[in-house]
Amino acid sequence: MIKNMEMDRERLREVLTLSRIGLPEEKYQEVLDRVNEILRMCDKMQELAGEDVPPFEWDVKKAPARRRDEPVKWDGRDAFLAQAPVRDGDFFRVPRIIALEDEEE
Repeated sequence: MIKNMEMDRERLREVLTLSRIGLPEEKYQEVLDRVNEILRMCDKMQELAGEDVPPFEWDVKKAPARRRDEPVKWDGRDAFLAQAPVRDGDFFRVPRIIALEDEEE
């Protein structure tokens, strides 16, 4: 079990970069304080005794009614694809999200 979790500025910068979230430098401390408060709350929750708590069970009889899963032919594909800003055959062409700016596609 991990205890006393804490995030520092460098780790926050790494997470923001991987998440592609732009954050001004002056907001780092505010976000860091919030994240660390959440991590402290998680630490407190790990201290709770949960051994005697029964697992959650889903009552299938009380579950909401479900519709039948039947295939339906949809004729709107071509009209939908015609709205794509960039198209590659039958697919949308989208920018790569994971690559960093200095990497080539």
